[in-house]
Order: sequence, then structure tokens, then C-alpha cells
Amino acid sequence: MEQINFIGIEPENLINEIVSKVKDSLLADLTQTFKNNEPKRYLSAGEVCERFGVTKPTIHEWRKRGILKSHKLGSRVYYRLDEIENAMIVND
Repeated sequence: MEQINFIGIEPENLINEIVSKVKDSLLADLTQTFKNNEPKRYLSAGEVCERFGVTKPTIHEWRKRGILKSHKLGSRVYYRLDEIENAMIVND
């Protein structure tokens, strides 16, 4: 078997560097895949208040101004977590 010599780097260090880069790339790809396939989580107004430290009148005002989009299920109103987070980023 022919041996390849790299100047300035030991073969073991080269292997470790390659493995590290492949792991980082795979982790980033898997994280993005799972994030895109995550089920949509809906929160009630009370849960939004607790999670983000705002009051119900604030949530109602955001809904009236079109900052938040609400989703009705029967007589209940819910908000998608990802939409709330995006609204917080955009309107910061």
C-alpha cells in the first residue's frame, strides 16, 4: 500500500480534521431537517403571556395591528409559536 505524506501535518491530525468537518456539516444538516419537520406548536393567549411576559391586552393589540396571526379552533383562539417568534424578531 502506498503512503501519502502531507507536509506540515500528521496523518492522524488530518483524519481528525476531516472527521470534525464532516460531523459539523452533518449536525447542521440534521438540525435544519428536524427544525423544518417539527410539528407546529399552538399556544393559547395565556401561554403566550407567560412565555413572553406580555399581557392579554397587548396580544389583542398585536392581533388587531396584524403583528400576530391568530388561529381559531371552535371558540378558542391560538397562536403558532414559530409565527410569534418571527414577529418578535421582525418587530424588535
